[in-house]
Amino acid sequence: MSGKPPSDAETAGHMRELADVFVAGARAEGFAFDWDPAFIHHLDNYCAAFVAARPAPEVVHSAIMGAGAYLGEMIVRNCGWSWVYCTDQRAAAVESPEGLRGYPHNKVAKRIHEGSEHDLAAFFTYARTGEAPHGTTARTSKAPWWRRLRSRA
Repeated sequence: MSGKPPSDAETAGHMRELADVFVAGARAEGFAFDWDPAFIHHLDNYCAAFVAARPAPEVVHSAIMGAGAYLGEMIVRNCGWSWVYCTDQRAAAVESPEGLRGYPHNKVAKRIHEGSEHDLAAFFTYARTGEAPHGTTARTSKAPWWRRLRSRA
């Protein structure tokens, strides 16, 4: 990287392009990907098949970048978050309207290197609902739905 980090707008453009390339490539390999949240579970299936194929390290990096961009773009398109460039981490991140940050590339890397306990669909659901999945250490960013209902009464 030259000395200046990319702007958030540049980051968003790069991640959107990378996600589109990933979707096209994965479709060509027979995986069903779309921008509808109902398709997010296909990403975990893709990662499982990818790992089972025992790819070369340089291919792993490309898959992490593409799948991470897709996961992040799904969050941006469906959850109201935005792409940002995190200078501390020197990485693209997604940020909620409340300022909570997620690192989809890191989550995909953990899914590929450490296994299915790093559930990508659960990561997406957390971004969408703000409620931590059962059994995780993620902090809740919103009160549970039943508390939000009570507060309206």
